[in-house]
Amino acid sequence: MRCASSIRAGVLCAFTCVLTCVSAAQDPLPTQSAPIRTDVPLVLIPAAVVDRKDRPIDGLSADDFTVTEDGVPQKIRMDTSDTVQTPVSMVVAIQSNQIAAPALARIRRVGSMIQPLIAGDRGRTAVITFDAEVKVLQGFTADSTKIRDAFTGVKPHSEQHATLIDAVAEGVKMLAARPENSRRIMLIISESRDRGSKMKLAQAVELAQRAGVIIYPLTYSAQGSTWISKPEDAAAQGDTNLLGLLTEPARLASTNDADFFAAATGGRHLSFLTLNALEKVVSRAGEEIHSQYLLSFAPATNGNPGFHRVEVTVPSQRDAVIRARPGYWPK
Repeated sequence: MRCASSIRAGVLCAFTCVLTCVSAAQDPLPTQSAPIRTDVPLVLIPAAVVDRKDRPIDGLSADDFTVTEDGVPQKIRMDTSDTVQTPVSMVVAIQSNQIAAPALARIRRVGSMIQPLIAGDRGRTAVITFDAEVKVLQGFTADSTKIRDAFTGVKPHSEQHATLIDAVAEGVKMLAARPENSRRIMLIISESRDRGSKMKLAQAVELAQRAGVIIYPLTYSAQGSTWISKPEDAAAQGDTNLLGLLTEPARLASTNDADFFAAATGGRHLSFLTLNALEKVVSRAGEEIHSQYLLSFAPATNGNPGFHRVEVTVPSQRDAVIRARPGYWPK
């Protein structure tokens, strides 16, 4: 009896110690998690930093960046994990009207590149097409074969319309339902201008900005016009007065839709004409997405429900080219 009593006492003592240790280990967690559970969501800023030769600049820390919101410096944090490990949710939107027929012969052949080079092993990709209507060919999947088959199955339709803006709105709607911890990417393979959308450009841009979607247009000229840029050329984005354009419909109507989507979301506009050039721009988009620095900050509550301008700089790298979202809309 005395032995059994000692055993029970020992077990009780050990159990009490375990509870004490677990309680002590759990006490610090609310303090560590407090920034994530704040009523004001963090503003996430994926930032691509490259040199003048378009080579990624590696090895930067949070201290190397300066981020301002409406001109006010912010205290930022940087995801310390490899950005390749951060899951990507991506929608690929492909123009599929009759005008796109010559380009579709090349586009169908790059479907197998999308998952490994851009979405990655942990990413999920959906494929939609647009002509007069927007259609979902493939829901979100990590199956590279299904994505390749969706590309192969794109057929040109007789419509002249190509509702690029409506397609962006649909893609953003799909991405907005994806987990918030994923990077939301939209890849557009089309002409650079809209043909007949119901939604206005400014509306679609705001939807994308509110959902934190980064847009990468890969465009071509159906007529092979001489204005086609080289694959390595990015749209000039730094001087784009986004706030001015959003409030001036006349100027907005004359802008290049692909340029504007890229500049307004922190993406990049690349162009192609040949199959080789298309393969290069797909690879380049993937390289940039997976070399981004993931910055974030908790915005101040100032009651302004409008667009908040954000600027990202790297003072130690004066010649660096930085692509990041130019602002956000408070939730």
